[in-house]
Amino acid sequence: MEKFKAQPDILIQVKGMGFTFLVDTSYKYNLLTSCFVDFFHEEYPASPERIEFHERLNLNFPTTENPIKIPLYLFQDIFQKREGIKRVKCKNGAIMGCKSTIFNFEYNGKAYSELFYIDPSLCFYCPSKKNMFAGVLGTNFLKKHKWIIDFNKLEINT
Repeated sequence: MEKFKAQPDILIQVKGMGFTFLVDTSYKYNLLTSCFVDFFHEEYPASPERIEFHERLNLNFPTTENPIKIPLYLFQDIFQKREGIKRVKCKNGAIMGCKSTIFNFEYNGKAYSELFYIDPSLCFYCPSKKNMFAGVLGTNFLKKHKWIIDFNKLEINT
């Protein structure tokens, strides 16, 4: 059970890093901010500059047992690419064509792999750095995982 503060938001984990997500029952779909997706962007295959950087790492920090892989992909398993664009209702209320992705994350020690749409308008809804969020969990997610929100106590029962 997670207690909310002033807003219905939760802290999810990605590779040991915490990110705030809104729980919004007025949205059917899960949404991600484009800046959140960009944070995890890695170039596949690696550029010559990146390969050279990792070669220098191995030269300066040699280890025969565990050499640093070239290239070092840290975030490869966070997103699974999906082809195509779907028209969904975005945070600004407009129905727009949004790219989709399967996003892998953890919440309260449980792993999730869910469909999200990248909403280009979502970054504009963070009123300050203190109230920033990386995405929105919509009603499809809540129903699928049988999450119950008690708005009187501001708690989520998972």
